Amino acid sequence: MHHQTLLSSRRLLFFTLYLTYVSTGIISILPGPTLPLLAQHTHVSITIAGWIFTASGLGFALGVIVTGLLAGKVQPKSLVLVGLILLGSTAIITPWTHQFVILLLSQLLKSFGFGFLDVSINILMSLAFQDTLSESLNSLHSSYGIGALIAPALLSLTLALTHNPAWAYTTGTVLAVICIILLARQRTPTLAARTKTAQPVAAVPRHIFRQLLLWLMVFEFFFYIAAEIGFSNWIVTAVSQSAAISLAFAAPVATAFWLGLTVSRLASAQVIKRAILSENQVLFICIIGGGISGLLVAIFPGQLAISYGASALFGFFLGPLFPGMIAIASRWFVNTLNTISSALLLSTGISGMIFPAMMGLLIPVIGFNWVMTIPALGCLLVGIPFSLAIIKQRSTLQLRHEEHTIKETSHLSTPG
Repeated sequence: MHHQTLLSSRRLLFFTLYLTYVSTGIISILPGPTLPLLAQHTHVSITIAGWIFTASGLGFALGVIVTGLLAGKVQPKSLVLVGLILLGSTAIITPWTHQFVILLLSQLLKSFGFGFLDVSINILMSLAFQDTLSESLNSLHSSYGIGALIAPALLSLTLALTHNPAWAYTTGTVLAVICIILLARQRTPTLAARTKTAQPVAAVPRHIFRQLLLWLMVFEFFFYIAAEIGFSNWIVTAVSQSAAISLAFAAPVATAFWLGLTVSRLASAQVIKRAILSENQVLFICIIGGGISGLLVAIFPGQLAISYGASALFGFFLGPLFPGMIAIASRWFVNTLNTISSALLLSTGISGMIFPAMMGLLIPVIGFNWVMTIPALGCLLVGIPFSLAIIKQRSTLQLRHEEHTIKETSHLSTPG
């Protein structure tokens, strides 16, 4: 009976977090496709409007830092609730404001809440689903893709019917409110409880920030966000401007990207679960495939058929990278989840501050073709620290095994 109750509570928690990421996906992605409209509303150029992406990156980084400081003192569930409140409320402000300063502030607070969510959700998942972490994270993060997939379709529909993007944003707010109601009544695992029952793990380093392995993983996430956020924030504008079509017709290219990302996360969860490919093999294939398909988009942004197909492929290959890398990090640093999650996600916030704004500044100088190569190169660059991290971890484990064997041999051969 207790086992059934535990399974039921885990299912409800997973469903709530799944719906949370759907809401987050909608609210986080909409500023990219609506960038020309937001620029028009606030009377600034698209290049200036692109600074909202820097504000988002800064907000996310600050949110991750604050969450890291609070994670040992405040329940992860409480931090998720705060994040949902910030996301839901700022989504109402974004499409209505005519003041660029307010728009910047709303994006900063939105991503500040997203930082709360991302760290806390990863901690909750690591605590509640340690036995099936890789496939559970892939399945969970597919929900962000679903939200991001819904967002451009909602935008096209609302623009066609009302010529106002506000209803698309409102959908994300409504879902956030539903998640707040669902999560508030649930009992969730805490880090304090895990600390009391956890056994010492040899793989946990004594001085975490001096470990090369951690910094290699930091760079993995840094380059990954350059690929995902750089692409998703600018692809609709790039296709719209290059092909000289309206946003309503260009927005589905983002749908293609998020559709590919969502499908691949669901598929990779099954591939890993059934041991068809190892986790590392899946990630290596995704890094190479993502780089190639991303370059196709960069070369042919004005060719709609190629842009749609290559965007879907880019999303498909990009999809398993983030949850796969999170799962690996959570297993390697199992007893320092809050510290590791904060460090890795802080690198994503810094990357989100740098690359989307940099792409916006470079568009007038080098054009959309060259600018859209940045996400493709970001994906390929993930492979360098990822490969080095795998080598480092294997050599560390081998060394520990040899040391353990030597100790055992020495003990057995000692005269009695």
